[in-house]
Amino acid sequence: MSRETLEHNGLPGPTLAPPPRRPGSVRRTSNFDLFRPDGPYGRLEILGRARDLHTEPGGTTQVRATGMVSGTVIDQVVTRLVTHPAAPGTPGLVGRKASVGWRTGVWRGLREHYDAGTPLHLILDELPVGLIIAGYTYRRSKTDNEPHKGRQPGVCAGWAADSRAMNIFSATGTPPPAVIPPNIPLADPADPIGWHTMPELPVWGISRRRRMDVWRADGGIQFDAMFRDVFRDDADAHGVLHEYGVHGLIGPDGRVRHLQAVPRVLPHKECPISAASVTALVGVPAASLRERVSMELFGPSTCTHLNDLLRFLADAPAVASTLPH
Repeated sequence: MSRETLEHNGLPGPTLAPPPRRPGSVRRTSNFDLFRPDGPYGRLEILGRARDLHTEPGGTTQVRATGMVSGTVIDQVVTRLVTHPAAPGTPGLVGRKASVGWRTGVWRGLREHYDAGTPLHLILDELPVGLIIAGYTYRRSKTDNEPHKGRQPGVCAGWAADSRAMNIFSATGTPPPAVIPPNIPLADPADPIGWHTMPELPVWGISRRRRMDVWRADGGIQFDAMFRDVFRDDADAHGVLHEYGVHGLIGPDGRVRHLQAVPRVLPHKECPISAASVTALVGVPAASLRERVSMELFGPSTCTHLNDLLRFLADAPAVASTLPH
């Protein structure tokens, strides 16, 4: 990281490599890519993949589950959606808005995937926040001088009413530049199967990439998870917009016993404050994290993107269910 970046918010930058896969663990990896093949004002294409890889005690591996999604969004409405595995509820999602009400529609139409915490549900669940991060590349790729839209103060720590970003935006009408270090490959060259295969990101595309390792220890389920948002610009540079890690323990009663968040790349000065908000989830049943995070974590002490990572942890018990006790 540059000195300017360290002074801006003091974060260490992208993770250099994932941790080694543990014998007797499951690693879930995913990518959710969004891009506009017709330019900044055209349709939005989405491509997502996810995989659960079991590393057995002897070191051999087995793919336990996969999921894939391809779709098109026009004016925030899903006009095309193809999934693998095919799901009976998928056609009912076509025609829905990809923002408000989307996750409720997924819950109703693919309830069995929601309850089972499948890779397919994870990818479909990504769409509303995917639209948020896609807005970043949309603004960067435009060639006109359209003014920035107003920012709602207090929506998150980075945009709190008294934050550096909000003060600059209020004074100038333009948000401060985000802290964007160069991307570092997520996959470890020494472990080529440690991540699933991901397609090349198109110009002005952005991708949310996740990893979660789960294994049994200390009488419960240990987990180590992270996400990274990567974009590619028209100079073929790949930058990191957000990266957060979390690790912790789910006890034998299914409740979160320990939880710690580790911010690594965030765009604005006050963003790292949100890491402390995770303590509110200690003692919460892990299976209810999607609902509890949505209901209880919001406002200037939190981060939209960290909250989405915390919701992802609700799948940890399901991912670990294939491991022997």
